[in-house]
Amino acid sequence: MDLQQTKILLEKINTLYKSIGLDEGAIASIERDLMLSYIRQLYQSFLDVDATPETTTRSKSKPSVKSNNAPELEIVNPEPEPPKKQYSPPRIIEIPDSIRDMESTSARPATPAPPPPKPKPEPRPEPKPSPEPVAPQPETKNTASNARVESLFKMGAAKELSDKLSLQPVSDLNKAMAINDRLLYTNDLFDKNKNAMDNALKLLNQFPSMAEAKSLLVNLANQYDWMDEEKVETAQAFIKLVNRRYA
Repeated sequence: MDLQQTKILLEKINTLYKSIGLDEGAIASIERDLMLSYIRQLYQSFLDVDATPETTTRSKSKPSVKSNNAPELEIVNPEPEPPKKQYSPPRIIEIPDSIRDMESTSARPATPAPPPPKPKPEPRPEPKPSPEPVAPQPETKNTASNARVESLFKMGAAKELSDKLSLQPVSDLNKAMAINDRLLYTNDLFDKNKNAMDNALKLLNQFPSMAEAKSLLVNLANQYDWMDEEKVETAQAFIKLVNRRYA
């Protein structure tokens, strides 16, 4: 178990819990999904650790008791009781679909095997041909989707003075955002949901680094489909503004 990764997950959970407590019990869907994601990661890190039962040790013998008036008697200790085994919960193992298909296939009645063929004279061994190159496998849907999300975070180098001025750090995303930009981000990136927009900005203002904020931005990009052609440019501008918060 990676203790450093576990410590980071606990800090994330504490930070998000404090943020939820400021809303007096009202939990937004974004905060709930993010908290569930952190808890699943923490649970998985502890799931891979096997509990080791503790055993108690007892002394094998005790000194004999002597008395001035009685003959010496040797006290024999009874055999120590075997240590009780501690119960450890069974590990949850997900069975892949391919193995389930194999089990369902093996449960079917087997067809009778054909009679063995007659033995043939063994041919002379021929040199094995060199293996043909394997064609690269096409990208899966999830891999392509993750690559498109990562493309939103690519920032080009600032060449002109106007570009360099637009990369100046900001201390508060709410104050750094113009009214027109706020309306644009709310309509295009949050499906016109002002509460979702406000909750996202509140969390992004509290994260200590861009690496922490990126996990939330990836969840938002998948939830609101920022990879759509009509939303890509607006999403990149929003992520660029968020990056200035941690510059």
